[in-house]
Amino acid sequence: MLPSSPQVRSVYSEGVLPTLRRLPKEQARGTLCIDSTTLDVTVAREVAGDVISTGAQMVDAPVSGGVTGAKAGTLSFLVGGTTESFERSQSILTLMGQRIIHCGPSGSGLGAKICNNLVLGVQQIVVAESMLLGQKLGLDPAVLAGVINSSTGGCWASSVNNPVPSALPEKSPPCERDYEGGFATALMLKDMGLATEIANEAGSPLPLGRAAENIYAQVIKQQPVLARKDFSSVYRFLQITAEDGKKVKLTE
Repeated sequence: MLPSSPQVRSVYSEGVLPTLRRLPKEQARGTLCIDSTTLDVTVAREVAGDVISTGAQMVDAPVSGGVTGAKAGTLSFLVGGTTESFERSQSILTLMGQRIIHCGPSGSGLGAKICNNLVLGVQQIVVAESMLLGQKLGLDPAVLAGVINSSTGGCWASSVNNPVPSALPEKSPPCERDYEGGFATALMLKDMGLATEIANEAGSPLPLGRAAENIYAQVIKQQPVLARKDFSSVYRFLQITAEDGKKVKLTE
């Protein structure tokens, strides 16, 4: 699992592929590559094609579940590849996760992950907005979170990753640790960028996704310290922006 597309290209082109090409054919055919990076779908398919050309097998297997899921071994793996490659990968992936989902051919796991994180990225912003608004209306964060989480607004961004300290008394989201130990804002910005890029290629409208990408970019530009903090720290960005009397720009 690497940061993004450039690192995957480098690792495979400079290390994995040359090694596979030097292996006896039987050893190459016995090799399975599993890449859990969230990267560009086109790059992933190109790399998988190069790996398969050596006789080896490869799946893209990005994860969902965050740091908490990784520690607990409850991650979901979203797998793209042939049925044979998927079946070979299952015994390995089940050691790290609970749900191993075959999404389709090469690149499909990444497509599913990008779509999932598109939803998550947008939801985390609107949860931050609603929690901030609620407090300005005099609502206790724990009461408001309880209402949202038991109503139609309920979602992971509120029930597990709520951005307001004390909003989830029986849980320990990153906001209780100064937004440390979660999914970095810089990584969410990268994933939102992947979503907008693939939407451009597919000709699919993405109005909320583009607005969310721009907001995460503003978070990092205006408050660089939040780049490595959990992406729920977008709440802090909105809070400080409101205190300074500024407005959040939806477009550049």
